[in-house]
Parts: sequence; C-alpha cells; structure tokens
Amino acid sequence: MDLTVIFFAKEGEDCCLTPMKESLLPPITITFQKGLSQKFRQSSGTGIDLSMFEEAELSKGSNADVYQLAVKVDAFEDTQSEAEDGNAVSVSTNSQITQAVFEKDKGEFKIRVVKQILWVNGMRYELQEIYGIGNSVDKDFDGTDNGKECVVCLSEPRDITVLPCRHMCMCSGCAKVLRFQTNRCPICRQPVERFLEIKVSKATEE
Repeated sequence: MDLTVIFFAKEGEDCCLTPMKESLLPPITITFQKGLSQKFRQSSGTGIDLSMFEEAELSKGSNADVYQLAVKVDAFEDTQSEAEDGNAVSVSTNSQITQAVFEKDKGEFKIRVVKQILWVNGMRYELQEIYGIGNSVDKDFDGTDNGKECVVCLSEPRDITVLPCRHMCMCSGCAKVLRFQTNRCPICRQPVERFLEIKVSKATEE
C-alpha cells in the first residue's frame, strides 16, 4: 500500500492527481506493508512552507479545480500475469483520495477536507455526508431514544435519506406517503429528487 501526499493537486481522468507546483513541492510517497494499525508520520522538513506563496495562491477561489492538499492511498494486489521473469508485479486496484483546502482562521491557516473519493475496480465514487445517520446507528432503536425516530410519525426508526439535501429523517412508510403529498424535505424544505433507503442493522443481543 502506498500513501502519497500531493500539494496543489488537480484531479484528472481515472482519479489521476497531477501536482500543479511539482517543481516547488514534489509529491511525497510512503510505502506501507500489509497489516492494520499502521501510523503515518511525515518526515520533518518535508511539509509545505506557506511563506513561499502569496495568500491569494492559498485560497480555493484562485483555482477551483486545484486542491492545496490531497492524500491518495493506493491498495495493491500481487499478480504474476504481467511479469516476464516470473516475479510478482504490484498492480493498483483501489484507491482512496482525500482532497483538502487551506482556510485562514484568526490569522492562521488550517486544513479543511472538502472531498473524499473512492476508486474501486475502475469506478469513481464520491463520498457524501448523511445528516442524521449518526443518531440511527449509535445503538439499537427501542422507540424511546430521542433523535432516532422518523420526524413525521415520531415512532418508527429513520431509514430513508432525502436527496440531494442528504437528511436522513424518515421511515420508509412515511417516505412513501410523502412522495404523493409533497416534494419537499421535512427538515430543510428543499425539493426532493429521490429517496435513498439505508438499512440500519441492529446489534444482536447475547
């Protein structure tokens, strides 16, 4: 597995990240062996010196397609199908990309993650936050936990997310009724394009 830190990265086709200021800040790649609970530690002096840039360059608005910081993790599998000498060749199959920007807060620049992408078997998936899902998966729903029930009937557990606003706020029964009565999210009143059902598994009692 390789972890690559890319500064001022622009995403191209097939989730390929191009460093736009490679001469000043070349990408940093660290290889990890197979296994869990490994920690990433960047070597001292290999980070970004913000004093090299004008403040306008560190603003996301300067180039909407370029993210000041990107971290790409590539998972590899071993195969001998392409090796002429019979040795295993590592081929990248899946990747996880985190794209972030710099934001100035109280005179100091901080990092804010704005996009996370999964590249799995040649398909690109952009991760989106679902508002309210934490209340539904914290623990088993028993009908008495505030914040876990459908905001319409106030009795059934939430399992429907409204898109595109991503509010997980209804049960499937109320979503079917809502579909014929209104096209507005009951939380933010934005128009509803479609519903996404998310099955929340309950932990089995021993």
